[in-house]
Amino acid sequence: MQDQDANEGVAAALAGLVRAFESAVSAIQNDPDADRAYAEATELVETLQRFSEASGDLRAQSAARIFKSERLSLSGLADRISISKARAAQLINTAKKADEKANPVPEEAT
Repeated sequence: MQDQDANEGVAAALAGLVRAFESAVSAIQNDPDADRAYAEATELVETLQRFSEASGDLRAQSAARIFKSERLSLSGLADRISISKARAAQLINTAKKADEKANPVPEEAT
């Protein structure tokens, strides 16, 4: 039951993102001030780029969770999630970088 609740939560959140995107697009298209509409559209693009980067990191971290929890090789991960071995390596590296960004190791005082 918990898995179904989580899945429904994700589906509801994604539906909310779609509605928010459509609302933003409509507001920008209906803005009578072309300069302001351009600035708003630019802000929308920049926000979506941040979302894309963050969701890509999340996807990589999810692949890394599978990799670690199932103790797979890169080939095993690639087969498990239907990607190439090279792409699996990229995802693992992206996950490591995302983890380092989220949890930086403090430098030792010299």
